[in-house]
Amino acid sequence: MQINSLLSPEAVLIDLKATTVEGVLEEISKFMGEAGIINNWKKLYERLLAREKLGSTALPGGIAVPHCKLEEVKEPKLSLAISRQGVDFNSPDGKLTHLFFTAVSPPNPPNLHLQVLAAIARLARKGKKRLVDRLISATTPEEVIKIIQDEEFRDES
Repeated sequence: MQINSLLSPEAVLIDLKATTVEGVLEEISKFMGEAGIINNWKKLYERLLAREKLGSTALPGGIAVPHCKLEEVKEPKLSLAISRQGVDFNSPDGKLTHLFFTAVSPPNPPNLHLQVLAAIARLARKGKKRLVDRLISATTPEEVIKIIQDEEFRDES
């Protein structure tokens, strides 16, 4: 599974404004609702917040992966929100988080959610600094998609 197969330009939020964990999750949830990615943004927000309270979904290097399962989705949904200023998202390295890959999957099959998270982890693991820098500089959702495609192709070679 690859990120570019799950992420469309309509699912990219270029300029995330929120500055707190709760604010980020709320803004992303509302965005996914307004974009028609999910139907009930409030339920999504509650699930993402509950997951975040279990432990931060931030990874070292400026990337976070808020995620949850929702009965209303029939296939994995993914969005990417970019914070140019960065947010204190309780990252293990203590640095600000700039990229928020939000994954929402159906409850079944359970391994589907893990496949989505693994695809994000693969993308994040290789060339993390380059990926973050390139995506922060992107000016359109289409450019974001192209960068991710480039990085995923690069990772395969």
